[in-house]
Amino acid sequence: MNLTAFTKAIGKPEPVYLLVAPDDYSRSQVLGLCEQRVEPSARTFDWSVFNLSDDSPEEVIGVARTLPWMTTQRWIYVRNAEIGEKVFAEYLEDPSPRTVLVLEASKVVRSWAGAIRVETGKDQNATAWIGQQVQSQGYSIEPRAASMLVEMTGKDLQELSSELEKLFLLELEGRKITTDSVLQLTMEAREKDIFDLISAIAGRRRDVALRTLERLLSKGASPQQIIPMLYWSFCRLLVARERLDKRDNFDRIVRSLKIFSYRGKERQIRNYSHRFLTGLVLKMREIDRLCKTTAVDPRSLLERVIVDMCR
Repeated sequence: MNLTAFTKAIGKPEPVYLLVAPDDYSRSQVLGLCEQRVEPSARTFDWSVFNLSDDSPEEVIGVARTLPWMTTQRWIYVRNAEIGEKVFAEYLEDPSPRTVLVLEASKVVRSWAGAIRVETGKDQNATAWIGQQVQSQGYSIEPRAASMLVEMTGKDLQELSSELEKLFLLELEGRKITTDSVLQLTMEAREKDIFDLISAIAGRRRDVALRTLERLLSKGASPQQIIPMLYWSFCRLLVARERLDKRDNFDRIVRSLKIFSYRGKERQIRNYSHRFLTGLVLKMREIDRLCKTTAVDPRSLLERVIVDMCR
């Protein structure tokens, strides 16, 4: 069963569940659901969390065989449960009917055939997951914004959950998450370095661009995060350049495209040729595709594009 089915099933729980979850977020969600099944006043007595890296499986079984003190059922959550495979296999032959035992393991343990299997995150569609989380909080999100968030953050649900919390606060009034919201959030923490990198590439200053890229990477940014940010930034610069050619008001362009770092820099954008910006957009889109479909080092791809475009 998946997380949704588990949430419904624990209203009338089975004695033993085997949880196979590849990500911290899913594991923390299941842990929280289990804890909520025990009243706060009874958790000291009828709620236990064990980690077999430190605790023994025999200790877990001892607690599981003890009748609950203040509730109808005792709940136990066990991390790294596969360490106690044999002990739990024996327990499954005759589990305590007054205890719910949740065994968190990194893989399916065949000898635990009597446990109800809970698998989360398997072939998880991160974009669809974002949509579900956003809707559950009473927000809406543009489809492209969800895809962009995955591109810039990755598919780790814990990281995505953290970024969504920030987006909820950012769009608290309108309760709608847009591509502008995501771009603003992801660029905010590294705004100066990203702006410097964009300016260096657009200005064809290769050495400055490579040094700025190195600075971003040393601060923890990954090429997979930097590439989408550059792609979206150059897309906006290209649109700005086209609108300038049509004699649109520059301040209005800055406001509508939200390229506030370029306020007062109309001449700088005019110096970027349409052909050059188009080439950058296409290059960034291509290396983004290569990063997702090949085993080529993304940093090498990004550095190669910088060198090529700065000639």
